[in-house]
Order: sequence, then C-alpha cells, then structure tokens
Amino acid sequence: MRGLSDLETGTIVMLPSATFPDAELRKIVGIQHYEERLLCTTLLLANPGLHLAYITSLPVDEAIVEYYLHFLPDPDDARRRLEFIVVGEDSGRALSAKVLDAPHVTEQVRAFVAGADTAYLVPFNVTPLEGRIAEVTGVPLFGPSPALATLGSKTESRRVARKAGVAVLDGEEDLRSVAELEGAIEGLHARRPDAEAVVMKLNDGFSGQGNAIVELAGFTSLAEATITFIAEEESWPSYSAKVEAGGAVVEELVRLPGVVSPSAQLVITPSGVVEVLSTHDQILGGLEGQVYLGCRFPARPDYRLDVQERARRVGEVLAADGVVGPFGIDFVLVPSDSGYDVHLSEINLRMGGTTHPFWMARLVTGGSYDPSTGDLVDGAGRKRFYVASDNLKDAALVGRTPADVIAAVESAGLAFERSSGTGATLHLMGALTRFGKMGVTCIADSPDDADRLYDEVSALLLRPST
Repeated sequence: MRGLSDLETGTIVMLPSATFPDAELRKIVGIQHYEERLLCTTLLLANPGLHLAYITSLPVDEAIVEYYLHFLPDPDDARRRLEFIVVGEDSGRALSAKVLDAPHVTEQVRAFVAGADTAYLVPFNVTPLEGRIAEVTGVPLFGPSPALATLGSKTESRRVARKAGVAVLDGEEDLRSVAELEGAIEGLHARRPDAEAVVMKLNDGFSGQGNAIVELAGFTSLAEATITFIAEEESWPSYSAKVEAGGAVVEELVRLPGVVSPSAQLVITPSGVVEVLSTHDQILGGLEGQVYLGCRFPARPDYRLDVQERARRVGEVLAADGVVGPFGIDFVLVPSDSGYDVHLSEINLRMGGTTHPFWMARLVTGGSYDPSTGDLVDGAGRKRFYVASDNLKDAALVGRTPADVIAAVESAGLAFERSSGTGATLHLMGALTRFGKMGVTCIADSPDDADRLYDEVSALLLRPST
C-alpha cells in the first residue's frame, strides 16, 4: 500500500470525526455535517474488491448517497458494498466521543470487518479517542499513533520545521501563561521593531478559529492591548484560559503586499515512505486572512515545487518519528528579491480542507498526481485544475434540499461530466436545509476556467429560488 489514495482493495472503515475540543467545534457553522466531506471516499468502490463502512452521527440523506454513487460505473454493486453505521446522536460533540458511548456502533464495525483479509480504520484526525476506537473494534488505525498527535500542534510544528531545516516566522512556541505570551511579544518586537502586529495561535486551534491578532503599536501588556479574536465569540478571559490549558505560539503577522499561503498534502505509508499528494493555494478570508475558506489546485507554478520540496523534508522528519497516515502543511511565502521566502506556518497532522477536493477531483477524473510538475493529470492525459470551497453559504440556501441543489446544478449544465473532465461536484450538502451552507469543487481545463465555473455555480445557487 503506497498511500491512502491507493487503498483499492480490502475493507475500509471511515471515521470522519473532527475531534477537537467542543468549544472549538462550536465555532464552525454546521460542524456535524462536516462528517460528510469524506463521502468522496465512496468513489473508491469503483474497485469491486473494496468494501467500505462509513460512520456518521445521523443518517445521510439518500439523495446525497445516490449523488456520490452515480459517478461509479455500477452504482448498485457499489451500494451493496457500502454500509452506513449511524450513531443516532444529534449533538455538537465530536463523532468519536459519540461512537465510544454507542456500543451498537462498535459492534457493527466488528461485524463489518469480520473475515476481511485487510481492514483499516481511517480517521479524519487522531486523538486518544480514535486510538480507543481502534482498540475496541480491533481495526488498526491508518494514522499516527495517538501518542504522536502533539506533533501536529502549533508548538511542535515549529520544532519539526526547524529540525527539517525549513524556516518559520519569527516568534516563540510552547507559551502557557499570559506572562509568557507578553514576554514573547516583547521579545519579537525588540528583534523586529518594524513589525506591526503578531498572531497568537492556540496549540490545538483549527481553521484559524484559535487565532488572535495583537497590534504592537504602543504595546505594554495584553490587558491593555488591542486584540482582535478571529472567532467572534472569543474573549480575553476565555482565550487566556485556553492558553494556560493547552498552550500557544506567537508569530509575526507579515503585512506586505504579495504574501501568499499555499499548502501541501502528504501521506506517510506504514513502511515509512513519504508521498506528496498535492499542493494548493489557500483561499483565506476573515480578518487579516486568518480563516480558511477554500483552495485552488494546483499552487502557482512559480513556487509549487519549492513548497513541495520543503513539505517532503518535513515529512521525512515526521516519518522518522513514526508518523503514519495523511497530513497537511501550511506555508507563508513572503515576496523577496529572489522570488519568495518560504516559511512553514503549521502542520495539520490530519486530513483538512484540501483533502476532499483533491480526492474528489482525482477519483472522478481517473487522474493521478505528477510530483515532477505538481499537476493532476486525468485518465485522458489532460491537466486538471479546480477551485473548491466549504463556504458556499447564504440565506438563499436555507431550506433547500440536497436533491433540489443537485438538480439545479445539473439542469444548468454545470455538473461534472466525465467525457469533458470538467464541471462542478458538490459536497457538505447535509448542512443546506438548516444552515444554508454547502461546498463545491469546480474542475476545469485551466485556472481561469475553474474560477469562472465557481462564479457560475455561486451565482446559480445564491440567488433566491423561485
């Protein structure tokens, strides 16, 4: 087995649990429906030797299931090899916590894998909860040991980068008190008097929701500083308590024209082989571009191979530490006279926002990643490009059903077509009715065509239905 994308036979148990503190999960609109983002893995059922179990909190709308399976050559046969295992709990807790409180789920998993020659539990991320599920079901994890999960924290990301010889932004890590934060900020400002602001990042924050910006002009203390929290519901008392409980880092906030933030996806096989799966340019929003909104594939050619090379070096360090499974790395690139200065921002020792768009694009096009160029080449030898987002959100979408939206995109001639290798694929549709939120991956012949397709899909779906 080379990597997760090459699990073409055997038995897979998907555990799409974003296992983070409940307070952090509540910051993401429709977070429970993020369990559906990895339904792209159902397209692996194109191989008749594969069986797939997919665990969810609540049942998945049958229109969504049919939507994914219609991309396959034999949807009926694939459906017979697909089993949904439903917890039956509608709450904001992480799915893995729900599973451990639901004996019927672990029993169904054990029954599903019984007699399988090879079986893997594939989690979104790994914590002790996922490790416990692997123990009680007897299904080995395809992911890092829970004991290594801290290697994906903001603090350890900086340490791993330095070990790999990859630059990081000026700052300090492993800060666990207000006094330590203030000392780190004062030290950074002394070293870099032209710096305008810093970013504080909670060790276990994700999607930018654990970040806070501190202005340095006139800085004397955090109690009197101008602080802007990326998560609107955050406050200094709640934030400082999280720092003391889990730690944080401080980094310079680079405010220069042309700064970009690409990312790389990798996988480490059980034999320790590091494979780069993709690079993306992240689409960032919110204050100072601190919130992940979507991505463009591939990253721009003037730096994608540089990013890939540094990502591989970081992957080698993680592999030497015993890490297995998929993960992502975010970078900050600052323009320089020679091109760009590349800095590692963070390691996400888990799947992320770029995981499902790449899998979907690869699987629907029959494509493969060419690491020599950083391109996705489809089964017909054509380079594929895409724009993806989890944040197609508007009041106009509230109350609409997945079936309605699927039909609208198809009727408009915007849906993905295998013959052309272009069109829009949809995801996160379970969040439509209540939250007016969904996702889309727009695959095209060029970056400009992908942007135009995304604009067309957005215009179609975000206008009031008649």
